[in-house]
Amino acid sequence: MGDKLITMDRQYREKHYPKGFFAAMAKEGRGSGVALIICGAILAFIGGGILWIVISVAADGGFNISEDMSEVIFFSIVGLIFLIPGLLIIWFGIKRCRTNEDIWLQKSVEASGYPESVMRDFANQALEDGSLKMLLGAARTQGFLTRDYIFFDNLVYPCVIKIEDIAGAYLVQTSYTTNVNNKRVRIYSKNIMVVSNHKTSIMSEADEDTVRQLLDMLTDKNPAIDTEGGRMLSENEYNEKEEMLKKQAQDGIG
Repeated sequence: MGDKLITMDRQYREKHYPKGFFAAMAKEGRGSGVALIICGAILAFIGGGILWIVISVAADGGFNISEDMSEVIFFSIVGLIFLIPGLLIIWFGIKRCRTNEDIWLQKSVEASGYPESVMRDFANQALEDGSLKMLLGAARTQGFLTRDYIFFDNLVYPCVIKIEDIAGAYLVQTSYTTNVNNKRVRIYSKNIMVVSNHKTSIMSEADEDTVRQLLDMLTDKNPAIDTEGGRMLSENEYNEKEEMLKKQAQDGIG
């Protein structure tokens, strides 16, 4: 499934954002929180079940302490490996479900390094007619490009960047390895990565054509943005570029 770019209008806004931008983010967060609770409960159930079996067998004298201690320890560790992460995931899920729109607003303030008034301005612009909503990459990451801001949805790090503050925006190829039919296979993906002049950065997987389209839109709004001529950067090249731009920002050069 390719990327999807949606131009905001009244009908779309009323259907998907009836209570505003951060209210919709809170709703999305509750959905992911429920998913975390379910996953955590499954892990905790498996771990608790293993430990219950170990304890039950031991209570019935099914283990010979001198001969079977290594098996007892092994299965107890396996049970804890499932149980402890499961409980932690449940805790994170509950916390995510309880995160309301005011908390998401403050999280965005902290991640972006802008005052609350700027975050509210972004939220208003995101829902204006003509703003661009993006569904990017295999994960369908949500993003917004407004008159003055760019944002890629990240419930861990909800960072907004002013377009006037963008130091560089790049097409970057990243890769990771996975196991396919018992063979290690390297998977490549294209990404847009954006670095600000106050040491924040955001990224999203996207089709190459979409990245180039977004780079054109950004440089139309701010011609000073460095794009390396639109050429595709490797991960190492991007990391070096990001480090340089953030150092310039720290030194007050960028």
